[in-house]
Amino acid sequence: MQRIVRSSAVKRQVKEWHDNRCQICDLRIEVPGGSYSEGAHIRALGAPHNGPDTTGNVLCLCPNCHVMLDAGAVVIEDDLTVIRGGQPAGVLRTEPRHAIDMECVRHHRERWRQ
Repeated sequence: MQRIVRSSAVKRQVKEWHDNRCQICDLRIEVPGGSYSEGAHIRALGAPHNGPDTTGNVLCLCPNCHVMLDAGAVVIEDDLTVIRGGQPAGVLRTEPRHAIDMECVRHHRERWRQ
């Protein structure tokens, strides 16, 4: 079994750009010593998805939105509309320094849309 090596620097950069604020629900979780967020890969790393470990393939999310993205309960349209439960649920919050890889967004959406 091969372990995927992830770059903590990639996730750290995305979380810094977004000040640990969830790009989907806008939540910023305050914890002792600062704030908490998770770097979520849009297109999963490793086989069979083979997503890149780049800032364009990572979103800054709260733990709940991270789980929903990973499980397909949330998908993102090309115009960055967030779809939850088949319904529009707002727009992905963006930051000028953080270019989202739209090929990864499309791959994620196609993977989960049945």
